[in-house]
Amino acid sequence: MALTRGCRLAYVAGLILGLLGVLGAQAGSLTEPPATNLLSIPVTGSRRKPPVQFSHRVHEARRVACTQCHHDYQGRRNVWHEGQPVEKCRACHGLRPEARRPDLKNAHHRQCKGCHLRVRQQGQQAGPIECQGCHRPTKRGGLEIRQGRELLGSLGPSGSRLCRDS
Repeated sequence: MALTRGCRLAYVAGLILGLLGVLGAQAGSLTEPPATNLLSIPVTGSRRKPPVQFSHRVHEARRVACTQCHHDYQGRRNVWHEGQPVEKCRACHGLRPEARRPDLKNAHHRQCKGCHLRVRQQGQQAGPIECQGCHRPTKRGGLEIRQGRELLGSLGPSGSRLCRDS
């Protein structure tokens, strides 16, 4: 039995929509963070520092909540939650501060150093707070890749929930 032209078009459209739905569902579930990220700020001249290697795995092992870094503020409330897509920091934080939003450099420093300082104030070991603790050049001008175990040991006791606003 032959399909009419209208039936064939409907069949093909259904296949395309179904395929797009499957691909969209898979893309939405791909929110698993990479093991490490390089955080860099595009600046020129003598103020340029090496990028920072950030390890999601180290912070996950220390049970730092994803919402401690990832955010989407509406008013004073962070409405972002785990599983939602993550925008690049540069999508909101530019090279200069705007309105009530810090620039990219200060946003990173406030998040990272601020958290590490709060953890230290709680009497626990934490990540670095000095420039060279994060910005680690090598003799070749590249980035010194630190091992996860070394970083993990510097963040705090196992099982502690760091930088958690309760």
